[in-house]
Amino acid sequence: MNEIEFSAHFTQYLPEKALPVVFNWIDGERLHIRISKPRTSKLGDFRVKSRRSIPAISVNGNLNQYSFLVTLTHEIAHFKDFKLRGTLVQAHGDSWKSIYSSLLDELIQTDSFPHDILPALRRHIDSPKAASCSDPKLLESLRSYDDDPPVLLKHLSDGDHFAISNGQIFVRGELRRTRYKCREVASQRFFLVHGSAEVFPVPHNKS
Repeated sequence: MNEIEFSAHFTQYLPEKALPVVFNWIDGERLHIRISKPRTSKLGDFRVKSRRSIPAISVNGNLNQYSFLVTLTHEIAHFKDFKLRGTLVQAHGDSWKSIYSSLLDELIQTDSFPHDILPALRRHIDSPKAASCSDPKLLESLRSYDDDPPVLLKHLSDGDHFAISNGQIFVRGELRRTRYKCREVASQRFFLVHGSAEVFPVPHNKS
């Protein structure tokens, strides 16, 4: 795939300024990149069956362009780390972190992200997580560009009921630093939930 073909295929998924950067990362490489159907368990992944098989990356196709870019960069860093070390052992170790941070920094230098994402992204570069969804501040910044931005726990009020993706219903309680003490309705047990967690408000009678 040449650069024109790459740009035509990925223009709906990636910011325009990022297209030549990402193409340069993978140009000439034996690598499959697949657009996946939405998955709740992960945003993307990197797989390789053996040293002789062609490595493959998949990224959820329902992500906004900036979420897609961060996820794809995360997985390309895995590919480059695998080429360097020949193993997926310690997949999120120092080698991967160094590569991933370098790739993200290159994207920042080419103005591939809006300015309001940069503070969270720079913090993420300083201490990369195993997944962008493990970094609440970055996840919140990226999700703000969704067509239908999610409701976050911090948007609710104490006493409000909400559900999470698996259907469990909770009541929001007091804030403790970055997490809220929430009571699960079914078990009456308490859990600490991050304020940037996506939730689904549940109507209820406060009286």
